[in-house]
Amino acid sequence: MELRSGRPPAELTSFVGRREELAEITRLLDRCRLVTLMGPGGVGKTRLSLRAAASLAGSFRDGVAFVDLSALHEPGLLTQTVGETLGLPDHSPAAALDALVHHLADRELLLVLDTCEHLVNACAMLSEVLLQNAAGLRIIATSRQPLDIPGEHTLVVAPLARPEPGHYDPDLPGDAVTLFAERAAAVVPGWTLTPRNRAAVALLCHRLDGIPLAIELAAVQLRALSVEQIVDRLDRRLLQVRGRRSGLPRHQTLRAAIDWSHELCSADERLLWARLSVFAADVDLDTAEQVCADEALPADRVFEVVAGLVDKSVVLRVDRDGAVRYRMLDIMREYGAHRLEEAGEAEPMRARAFERFADAIREAAGGLGGAAQTRWLAWFRREQANVRDMIDYGLRRAPGDVLCAVTLGLGRLFALQGMTGEARHWSLRVIESREHVPGPEWTEVLALGGVLAALQADLPPARDLLRRAEARALAGGDARGLGYVRLAEGVAALCGGDLEEATARLEEARDLHRRAANTDVLVPITGVFLAVARTMAGDGAAGVAHADEVVRAMEAAGEQWCRSYGLCVRGLAALVGGDPGAALPDLRAGLRMKRDMEDRLGVALALDMVGGCLVSLGDAVAGVRLLAAADWARDYTGTSMFGPQHAVLRELYERQAREALGDTAFEAARQDGAGLAMPAAMAEALGELPPDPDDASAPAASPAAALTRREREIAALVAEGLTNRQIAERLVIAKRTVDSHLEHILSKLGFASRAQISTWFARGTT
Repeated sequence: MELRSGRPPAELTSFVGRREELAEITRLLDRCRLVTLMGPGGVGKTRLSLRAAASLAGSFRDGVAFVDLSALHEPGLLTQTVGETLGLPDHSPAAALDALVHHLADRELLLVLDTCEHLVNACAMLSEVLLQNAAGLRIIATSRQPLDIPGEHTLVVAPLARPEPGHYDPDLPGDAVTLFAERAAAVVPGWTLTPRNRAAVALLCHRLDGIPLAIELAAVQLRALSVEQIVDRLDRRLLQVRGRRSGLPRHQTLRAAIDWSHELCSADERLLWARLSVFAADVDLDTAEQVCADEALPADRVFEVVAGLVDKSVVLRVDRDGAVRYRMLDIMREYGAHRLEEAGEAEPMRARAFERFADAIREAAGGLGGAAQTRWLAWFRREQANVRDMIDYGLRRAPGDVLCAVTLGLGRLFALQGMTGEARHWSLRVIESREHVPGPEWTEVLALGGVLAALQADLPPARDLLRRAEARALAGGDARGLGYVRLAEGVAALCGGDLEEATARLEEARDLHRRAANTDVLVPITGVFLAVARTMAGDGAAGVAHADEVVRAMEAAGEQWCRSYGLCVRGLAALVGGDPGAALPDLRAGLRMKRDMEDRLGVALALDMVGGCLVSLGDAVAGVRLLAAADWARDYTGTSMFGPQHAVLRELYERQAREALGDTAFEAARQDGAGLAMPAAMAEALGELPPDPDDASAPAASPAAALTRREREIAALVAEGLTNRQIAERLVIAKRTVDSHLEHILSKLGFASRAQISTWFARGTT
């Protein structure tokens, strides 16, 4: 599981030219912190940002994060999307910004925000806030328009250099000609640039204004035409487009190239091109067949037609998790959407796409309680961008009963991945969009909104939603709906610290669910929260019993999510009961399952528990490191998930660790843990990698004399608990100089962490 998953995607084709632009981006980022690459679609902004990020990655201690915004159309989710890319837990929109600011505050990171134009205001506001609060942050944005915020430097991405007519130099062909030659050789094996075709290629690149996408589309036509034929046909198309006297010349050129590619497609290919534009992101063949096929385009023809579009570079083939999927570049999707609108098919196709995903979500909700859970969660991760895009249609057009079913399914799919904030975002959008929906499902939607608000410690709106849900359930004699209400009320009471009320409500919820024979995936979580409530009230034996019941039932059903929480809580109950040795295997088993499921909130909670367990077992340094690694989730959700008693328990373990280590070593261990990437933190917690031990006698420590005067000075400041940035400010030197000195200190002393330096220094360095 890679929680911090913002690595730039691999480049699938060769990169041509742009040396001057790359050098200019480097120069600009040396003196400013936001560079926006501007230009029309198809000019190569994304490829340039990827190459710049790859070349600059080594200059940033925390590397590069790449955020593709092309499929995001909900401005309110921008901050959460960036946080998700960086591996942060899911939050409410208000908390998400605080979490992101805190995460980036002390990092040296290059953040690439790709395709900002449709979210330009949201991107501008977010960038300004982040740059004001994170001194080590640099941003590269790509957009068709500037962000227009203070400190922004724009770099217009021009087309590739192409030869002027009659001035072609074989020794200096220009980047446009080089690009065409490379793409042509990939399309037609054995094709080369020769004295006979050079002039035609140069003229073609000139006609296409050096626009990379237009050149690549032209190269594809070499399968059927010569270069001379391509130039002749393109000239006719350009005359038609430019005769309309609309748009800038480069826009006209690209439109002409795409128009021409469209005309070279078969009727079926043109139809499928338009219909595929309803998908915001990549899509699999089954979905394309179900949504795009009809009498005009039979399902058994879709694969052949897709293959034709791939051959023409209209559709790109991508591999995700070993599955083949298909996507279009934004500008090709925009063109297809325009054609779909012209044909009067936009609304019917969006309705069919929504119906396809709505059916899948409802089927997923029914299968999440058993062995199919893992498969459905994997499906949802692949389709999340498309699903987000389809929800907007559902809010405007879907019947109430369908919208309720989709909302309940989405709530479960998001919750099972620890994405509480986004689950709440969409549930509130739905609740606000309809005053009333007949039937018991609306009661469940209200209860879902209530429990999600409670989990984020937003108790007043939680109680308001639950009062509304309770009134509906009681009026309709709805035991199932009332069970969800009591579950939500129990969670709210637990988060509010009322253990007696939480226990009573959760027990009532359990009984109502049993009476209604409800097998929904959220039902067993009642037992998990009940185990927590009993444990926090001091009845560890009851906590173990409730959690054990959940673990056994879910193991029999083949379910993972509730089972893993059951394991964690059974371990917590054993830990609170004074048996950390018995707790650790359960906690690690739960963490391992949460990691495999990519349940970020579950991972953070499990890390927190394992950290407390290790402190109880006497390994205070390892425990503190894990407690600190879990802080990025615990501090900014506004709750520890299991209420204030859990927070008190956490403070107890921290106090024990501080007493065992002393203030200096404790702070050093905490600082080390806060800097851990989540994969490393999970590996430490699972015993897959040894944590950095706080053992001053173990290393082959060189005497203090082995350090230079400056290194001894920095070691002393490390022992005081200062960060590298604080040390740099204290000594009036560059932070990177401190980073380098610290690496030398660790190497000379044979240490692996700041905690070891602090302990070594505290015990005497002479």
